Amino acid sequence: MRKTISLISIVLGAALLVFAIALPTYVVPKGKVLPLDVVSTTSTEPVEARLLDSGALAKGKPVGDNKNRPECKGDNKEVSCFIWKDVEIQTQKFTTAQEPSDKKQVTLEAGQTVFRTDKSEPDNLLSATIDRVTLDRKTQMPVTDPISSLNLAPPKGKDAEGYTPPEFVRKGLQYQFPMGADRKSYPYFDAQTLTTNPIDFVDEGEQGGEKIYTFEQTIDPTPLYDAQKKYLESDGSLTAAEEGVLASLKLTFPAKVWGLKDDEIRNPKKGKDKDEESDAGPDVEMQRYYTVNRKISIEPETGVIVNGAEEIWMFYAQDEEEAKEIAKPENRERELANPKRTAMYLPAQWDEKSKEGQMVTAKEGLSTIKTMGTTVPIIAGLLGLFLLFVGLWLQRAPRKS
Repeated sequence: MRKTISLISIVLGAALLVFAIALPTYVVPKGKVLPLDVVSTTSTEPVEARLLDSGALAKGKPVGDNKNRPECKGDNKEVSCFIWKDVEIQTQKFTTAQEPSDKKQVTLEAGQTVFRTDKSEPDNLLSATIDRVTLDRKTQMPVTDPISSLNLAPPKGKDAEGYTPPEFVRKGLQYQFPMGADRKSYPYFDAQTLTTNPIDFVDEGEQGGEKIYTFEQTIDPTPLYDAQKKYLESDGSLTAAEEGVLASLKLTFPAKVWGLKDDEIRNPKKGKDKDEESDAGPDVEMQRYYTVNRKISIEPETGVIVNGAEEIWMFYAQDEEEAKEIAKPENRERELANPKRTAMYLPAQWDEKSKEGQMVTAKEGLSTIKTMGTTVPIIAGLLGLFLLFVGLWLQRAPRKS
């Protein structure tokens, strides 16, 4: 009986020691996978923004006090007459796991809205998008299959029946960083330009008592029309809502409406003679350009994003050269103080509730990793040593006669 107990103790002790070593070195790394029940809601603080009011522009009705300005009277009101300088804007994003999801991959769907806080629904809505991306649960990177989609203009009513947005291959991060993230650059996907660019590690800090890494990315002025048109047309057709999105990215007005002087006109549209132009000048086409500075903070062990800020600026320019000129610091400051070409300027920053909620998610993941990687191995190791000691002691202890 004593010999049997001794052998059992030695075998169990050895097994527990192997288990204690295997947990942090093999089992835990294998267990670092994205859960299948991802759910998160993040919002930004309501913030004073600049906004070109498309409805007012279409009606020719200047916004706010702009109606008192000389250039906002008559038939050829300048675009600047329809730009709000102090409208409050907020964003909200709801992300959840969807099918197809299995032991190897998880599909995330993120619905984002941008809205004014001074209006009630549905008149407050400025834009709504639905983004779908399938991630490898192990690497937390998008899968290499062309199954990502970005619904830039969700159709309504009958147009919504049977509609699916075009699918494409996505290469960058967006909603989740790799678990065990390093202090290095990562590829990051921008949903406006539909491009992937590096986002660089810039700082290590603390949030909610936990270590965080902060990454930063700046995208220089980029025209949106061609990239979004190419994507939206990739399935061979455009919905009415998609055509509306594209229409806002390329506008044509007489030079006077753009507030241009004769020597500022770069590429006037052909087709009108001097008599037809009258006092308004030639038609000038401009594209919407987009630039952003984004900062993202993550809890590195879980890869959970715990804070985010994006300073978004969209404005109209005749060409890339002019866009770069407008974006120079001194010109940017002048434009934002007295907007003439700005479509939207939004310095968005996550609110406290979002930061706290995401940190709770990160801490839950950290707790699991700590339990499996530290607490359980220590307990298993100590118990294993104890059983080995008992087993060996029983083997060597003299028997009573």
